[in-house]
Amino acid sequence: LMKYLLAFTLYLIGVSKIVDWFIFCNQNRELKNDNYSAFIAKYHNHFPSSIEPLFNARPEPAALISVVIFSIAGIIFLKTKSLFYKILAISSFVFAFWNLFSVM
Repeated sequence: LMKYLLAFTLYLIGVSKIVDWFIFCNQNRELKNDNYSAFIAKYHNHFPSSIEPLFNARPEPAALISVVIFSIAGIIFLKTKSLFYKILAISSFVFAFWNLFSVM
């Protein structure tokens, strides 16, 4: 039970980062189209100063952490026989792969 709770927690942390990105993009669409570097700077600045360094470096440590988080959650979900958990595992690996592009 604890490992599934861990997997759900990791999954939700990773998904919250992705949802935050989409909400931010939608709210700042015109800035994204006009000045992408200012858009990225504004995105980094909307985080608390304690975690901003995770988003400012290249490769982005936040993306690496997301890849690890989604991979761990996917592996835990994959070890069950339930179709629901298999779907969560597949989506975890898709999100991990997607975050891998932020590292490159």
